[in-house]
Amino acid sequence: MIDFEDDYTTDYKGRDIKALYKFDDRITKMEDTMNEMKKLLALTWILILLGAVACVQVDPKTGKTIPRGGQRYEFDTEVRRAEKLENGMTKSGVILLLGSPAEVSDDKDVWVYLPERPAVLIPGRALRLVFENGKLIEHGYRAIILGKDL
Repeated sequence: MIDFEDDYTTDYKGRDIKALYKFDDRITKMEDTMNEMKKLLALTWILILLGAVACVQVDPKTGKTIPRGGQRYEFDTEVRRAEKLENGMTKSGVILLLGSPAEVSDDKDVWVYLPERPAVLIPGRALRLVFENGKLIEHGYRAIILGKDL
């Protein structure tokens, strides 16, 4: 009597077929694990990049957040002081009240005070002042979404 089981357990070179199938299963599992690791690595890089974009600068001596651009004070301080703004104030009067802005337009008539975070992940707001002939004519808050002042 012929034992067919023995005939199918080895290949033509005499290698154990069952061992080869087990080896293939291990390779497939390793490939699956590698694919999962690649996905995790990609997600990690995305989070690192997003975190870097949303980073703030901190003074190493005091531990306080450093305002953006040339802005003198933190944005929360600017918001409190901005309650005293009045149309008709001079630029020097605004400087005395709020300090220097983070951004100034080319013609020096639009000033923007920004929060410490660039509002990429979480929408924020910016204080925008408009001057004409050296006098404040408009002030208010504008939304910042994806880092852009709207």
